[in-house]
Amino acid sequence: MVKNRAALVVFASLSSLYFFAIVHRVGVAVIAFDIMSEFNTDASLLGLMSSMYFFPYAIAQIPVGLLLDRIGIRRTVTILATISCIGSLVFSLSPSLILLTIGRALVGFGVGGFYVSSLKAIAVWFESRHFATLAGLLTSIGNLGAIFASYPLAVMSLSLGWRHSFLIISIFMAMLTGVAWFRIEDESRDKFHSKQSVSKDLKTVFSYREFQKMIIVPFLVYGLFISFQGLWGGPFLMDVYGMNKSDAGALILFIGLGFMIMSPVAGFISDKIMRRKPVLLVGMIMSLVFWLLVSFFGNSLGIYALMAALFLLGTSFAFCNIYMTISKELFGSDISGTSMASFNTFAFLGAGFFQYFMGFLLDNLYGGARGFPSYQFIFILATACIIIAMIPAIMSKESFRRS
Repeated sequence: MVKNRAALVVFASLSSLYFFAIVHRVGVAVIAFDIMSEFNTDASLLGLMSSMYFFPYAIAQIPVGLLLDRIGIRRTVTILATISCIGSLVFSLSPSLILLTIGRALVGFGVGGFYVSSLKAIAVWFESRHFATLAGLLTSIGNLGAIFASYPLAVMSLSLGWRHSFLIISIFMAMLTGVAWFRIEDESRDKFHSKQSVSKDLKTVFSYREFQKMIIVPFLVYGLFISFQGLWGGPFLMDVYGMNKSDAGALILFIGLGFMIMSPVAGFISDKIMRRKPVLLVGMIMSLVFWLLVSFFGNSLGIYALMAALFLLGTSFAFCNIYMTISKELFGSDISGTSMASFNTFAFLGAGFFQYFMGFLLDNLYGGARGFPSYQFIFILATACIIIAMIPAIMSKESFRRS
């Protein structure tokens, strides 16, 4: 499976950085009320601030992919990790909502390279027939960050305050940036580096019919998933079920558990059956079941039913995330960074859009009461979006190609 020992160092370094990318991505959910209280802001502005992680993340994707295919993984990761460290520091020290938003935007842009860089590293240093399994393992390790950003971060912020908690996170990110620079080796510059112009690579990717057909899937599926896990899931549990922050964080943890446990399983199944499309469709069906469940019974679920539903949501995206493997297999190894980053752009455009849009709806539906009817409207809308996303997924071609 491993081409050389350097592969293990690269994988460990990048998965550790990805861990903190996820902490920043979803950690706002458990400190949402703290921020709203400290800065005297409403749900719309909170959603806008939180979404500023996702729009810069999306903007970073294509430049990151192009850099990976030209200057390599080590330099690309180090540059972006430095930006994310600065952003994390600004976020933790910000005296105003504007600076808080700027810090989150810098974090989003900086960590925008971690996931795709890790996938490119897997493509470079590991056998291709294990790609989906290792991609699943990467997301599993990285999404320990989602688990940390639920109950543990809630407890940490209660003990130290949200500012000191994120300051400590900034310090650890800076240490890992140094590790990335000194320990990641530059990859071979043969088949994994593009020899074409930037415009030609982008044209190759964006003009391909299968790529055009599938980009709605990450926009809708991931956008809805991370908007619930990363921001509005916590307030939903507090508003509808009257939970406190730590209890809501403990339940949100089950989303991360489902994603973390089932991501390697989904990848292994895909590699074993040598097909990607069935795995994607199974994940989308599970996602549909979750949104239907909370649409009709979201205010009357018992504690164990809530745990199971949230675990199902995490499991659903563990299977849906196979779309990143699909995006790699649509094109050759020389532009794999560009193809995966381009595809991932739409996931984070969706995330930024839905985080803000859900906040906007909560502020304007039913006089801003933020009871279950408001959340129910959002959940029914999410159900419709998943059904729409299933259409191109069903119509797509199988991407796995036997060598």
